[in-house]
Amino acid sequence: MLMLLIFLGMTVTILAVCMFSNTGGLLMLPLTTPDQFLSGMPYATLSIHGKDFILIQPSSTILVYLLGLIMIAIGIYFLVTKKKQQSRYYWAFGLILWGISAIVAGTSYQAFGYELKCRGLEHCLFTSNFELVYMLLTAFCINFLVAATGFTSTGVSGRNRLMKFALIDSAIYSVYMFVGAVLPVKFLISYEGFMAFIGANFLIMFILNILHYKKHKENLNRNLIYIWIGFLIVNIGYFVFLLGDIGANLYKNYGVWFNENDALHVLLILWSCLILVLLRKDLIDKVDNSPIQYPGTI
Repeated sequence: MLMLLIFLGMTVTILAVCMFSNTGGLLMLPLTTPDQFLSGMPYATLSIHGKDFILIQPSSTILVYLLGLIMIAIGIYFLVTKKKQQSRYYWAFGLILWGISAIVAGTSYQAFGYELKCRGLEHCLFTSNFELVYMLLTAFCINFLVAATGFTSTGVSGRNRLMKFALIDSAIYSVYMFVGAVLPVKFLISYEGFMAFIGANFLIMFILNILHYKKHKENLNRNLIYIWIGFLIVNIGYFVFLLGDIGANLYKNYGVWFNENDALHVLLILWSCLILVLLRKDLIDKVDNSPIQYPGTI
């Protein structure tokens, strides 16, 4: 039931955002011409059926697509091995969605970013529908992980509350993104706006894992704590690369293209492998399977 509701809401929201998005008036700042956009990065020209397409950041595209495929593969592994474990079920769909969102993101931030945001325009656009869909998919996948936490780190009443929270949070973020895309409001459809909204979800899961581990001293929640600490390290690594302008210096001084997004994707690949190592055997339900009371049910 929860899975169906989230997927239904996700599908409707994605269609609505793509159909009614009004972000074509939001331009990249500082104003950037297509030639200026290409001058700051490696790119290649592809010819398909006599039509040329510009593929930007080829190495970055490979990394982000690889990340997406690895996450999908791990999600499928959890799905195939789930048996009756609801926690594996929700982690499986969360990781599969996360992997799909990485591929969608890579299509616009890397790969076909020029085609989607610059081709035929005087100045390049701030975003594209691919990037909006990426943030929507990621928000929904995180709420699948929140739902999984109800089976690993709470009692039955806490699990019911987390299920309701996952549904309500997904619905509110859908409205948040739709409003940002239609009005449009740059902050609401930015990555910073996404993190401002969804960051609390990671904190909730981390706190529940700590509380459960303090009480029961078992491997699963200990490993989940390690996973979220690892995720924090991943994001710190990204900002060190970004604020230190390391990527730009590498490209300018050595001709090596490896920017903050590449650092993020490499670290996320390692983090994905950590998830598999730590949860492969230990990811099982820690609460009984009493019926879940969904919003609107008795």
